[in-house]
Amino acid sequence: MENFLYFRTQATLANDDDIAQSAMFPASSFLGCYPISDTSIRLHFKSQFMQGVAATRAIQNDTDYTNASIMVKQPHDLLTDNVVLTITTNTHKDVMQALASEMSKTPALTSGFIIVADDISGSTNYLHKDITACGTITIRTAAVGSDSYSSSFA
Repeated sequence: MENFLYFRTQATLANDDDIAQSAMFPASSFLGCYPISDTSIRLHFKSQFMQGVAATRAIQNDTDYTNASIMVKQPHDLLTDNVVLTITTNTHKDVMQALASEMSKTPALTSGFIIVADDISGSTNYLHKDITACGTITIRTAAVGSDSYSSSFA
């Protein structure tokens, strides 16, 4: 078993009914975080909706072996899921340390369910005293873009 991180930005219980209101991520999908203002931090996670990854290779000019080239095009998900937390001014390091500490605990010590930010009205709950709200939750539901690589050889 592993730890899971819970986030909720919706204050009204009856309105917590879509992908932007609450989310839970396995701690193993955490990719990192960074400040985006004096009072907010963005956490990144591996996408919950994994896109099909397929590579294609085309050999161009394949009858002319003296001037052939290979092109590889690999579509993939370029964006991560992310959560923005509102925090007390300039307490980024303290919040990051609390996140790291909690995620590294044995699941038996945390019950496996870690509430990072829950904005439910009348019963807010935050992992650290300097987390003041769950800002936005962004779950990517479709892949965007693709990378192309080409190589020529003679």
